[in-house]
Amino acid sequence: MTAEPGLVRELIQLDSTPQNAPYSAGVALGELVWTSGALPIESDGSVADDFATQVRAALRNLETYLEAAGADWSTVVKVNGYVADIDQLPTLNEVYTEVVCRDGAPARTTVEVSRFRGAVKVEFDAVAHRRQR
Repeated sequence: MTAEPGLVRELIQLDSTPQNAPYSAGVALGELVWTSGALPIESDGSVADDFATQVRAALRNLETYLEAAGADWSTVVKVNGYVADIDQLPTLNEVYTEVVCRDGAPARTTVEVSRFRGAVKVEFDAVAHRRQR
């Protein structure tokens, strides 16, 4: 499958993405960008124990992906959330509303997953419209 004439696929790379990782932080095609999953890993490689702190860190990392692609929270059209324990949804909603919903709430799906690696309890990815460059 090829893109429409004039549309160029752009791989969004970050300095923090491992060099041997078989993925990009995101992929842009025309005016849309799809991000990879953003984990709650701090810049020093640590993961907090507290769920709310993890949500905030994962959203901060997702925001970095969006900004690298020329998008921001106001241009996000869809967010997918993955949680280790769906009973944590009220906490997720509280932090998510504070961070993401300043310009209205994008569409969202949140699902419980059976396993994360290590101490990770949450992950997010998004689809956004890119600002004019």
